[in-house]
Amino acid sequence: MARPYRNGINRSAGANGASAALRVRGTMAAAVIIIIIALTFSAAMLTGVMLIAWRSFGRPRHALLWAAAFAVATVEWIANLAFRIAHAQDNAAIYAAIAGLSCLSNALIAAGFVQRSRPQTGPGPFLIAAAGAALLIAGAAIVVPHDGVRDATGLLFGGAMMAISAAHVGRGFRSASLPERSVTLMLMLFAMLDGAMAVIALRQGIAGQGEAFALFRTILVLLYPPAFIGVGLFSVFLVAADLAETMRTLATSDVLTGVYNRRGFEDAAERAIRNAHRQRQPLSVVVADIDGFKAINDRYGHGVGDRALRHFASRVERLVRRGDLIGRIGGEEFALLLVNTRPQDAVEVVERIRRDIAAMPVSGPDRIVMTASFGVTGLRPGDISLASLLTRADRALYRSKLDGRDRVTSAEELEEA
Repeated sequence: MARPYRNGINRSAGANGASAALRVRGTMAAAVIIIIIALTFSAAMLTGVMLIAWRSFGRPRHALLWAAAFAVATVEWIANLAFRIAHAQDNAAIYAAIAGLSCLSNALIAAGFVQRSRPQTGPGPFLIAAAGAALLIAGAAIVVPHDGVRDATGLLFGGAMMAISAAHVGRGFRSASLPERSVTLMLMLFAMLDGAMAVIALRQGIAGQGEAFALFRTILVLLYPPAFIGVGLFSVFLVAADLAETMRTLATSDVLTGVYNRRGFEDAAERAIRNAHRQRQPLSVVVADIDGFKAINDRYGHGVGDRALRHFASRVERLVRRGDLIGRIGGEEFALLLVNTRPQDAVEVVERIRRDIAAMPVSGPDRIVMTASFGVTGLRPGDISLASLLTRADRALYRSKLDGRDRVTSAEELEEA
């Protein structure tokens, strides 16, 4: 939050000292104005970038909140510039209004980060908190003037908002992506900067004088602008990273069912197979085919057929573990990869899935009951890719079809017979 400089000088000094002091203050004032102009343009640019991101990347609400935050910051810096040019540094009401804009901007930034991690959360609590902080600042500026408390209140509020933002960037720092870690660190640094500046601000005292006042101004001018711009730029990077992750998900997911498509399943399965070989752990692959699916489409229409596919995928997802893989690799054909699972154990898992599919009708007025056939195989020392496992599982699936459908066949049991 920007804070006005005072224009007074020490009249007890001589004429030369007064002239030197005036020159220093004039140079400082000019530098501050240049910095504020740069911050104004930066905030306006970040507002435009966030609006473009919001319109182009599926209208994420957090990007819109960030656009609003930087728009408010733009107004704040414009007001601050006018505040200084008009030499209105002693106008407590104007100062309090600018400080309120700063609180609102920080609150919207935090609301955006929280909304990104928890989409159901609205900005209401943050707006209320910003209003409360603005009232406290106004009280310390107008009702009971105290420069130290006034400045420290705004800085502590800003630091709290940055800390809340850092806590909601990712589910955990270790599991976060590189852009998320970078944003978290940037926000934490900004929060610590605000906290340190708040401590120094309190030491200014009631009238904002002395060495603490000078130190506070120096830190404010030198460190606050890059911190503000850094948070904005890293927020833009985070939106771009979110888009890239969304595009990767779309490229590897089946649009209809939400599970992996063939490409996504193959890529994930290849990684799982390499890991299983390294860890010397068992692994099983299952191929499933919905029985008589063409008849469902022909009798009820493709809309019902799509509903049946979604029903099958959702029932399977309910019965496998989080680390297992599910993919739709053909029209009505699905594949599963069960990590750390021996073939005989996989047969038991798939039997539960088979019984569940047969017992749970597809939702809708038609209450369609369908069945599925399955082929199972396990990872062997010679299996260096998914292709060999799919070939064996396909043969076992074909045997399930020949034997009357709605059954599970193990490739290992076939070879032993």
